[in-house]
Amino acid sequence: MRADQTVTLARPVVRVVGDACWTAGLSQRLPASWAVRPGTGPDDAAPGELVLLVRPDPAAVAGAVDRLPAACPVVVLLEEGAPAEAVERVLAAGADACVRSGSTAVLAGHLMACHRRRLTWPGGA
Repeated sequence: MRADQTVTLARPVVRVVGDACWTAGLSQRLPASWAVRPGTGPDDAAPGELVLLVRPDPAAVAGAVDRLPAACPVVVLLEEGAPAEAVERVLAAGADACVRSGSTAVLAGHLMACHRRRLTWPGGA
């Protein structure tokens, strides 16, 4: 971690990697203290950010998990009709959570749950 990068859990950031139209309105479903920012890839994520991968394949999830900075939970957003096997594959590849699209409220709920879980991690807030 660079000296100018700090892990902050008080003002969570969701780094969206992929087609942002799939997450339209997400920021309105999250608490006002949260930020939703676009990214071109996992390397754009700062330590502590939640990384939302939009419609990745399992190899992209595994690659992202390998390259991400410390304490970056990975949430995957798949298409609404994705089969259970697709969900299983991205979770096995290292995603912390997987959501089928359809409701930004459900997606926001999963992101907030990932954030709450890391508050209980050793060394969390």
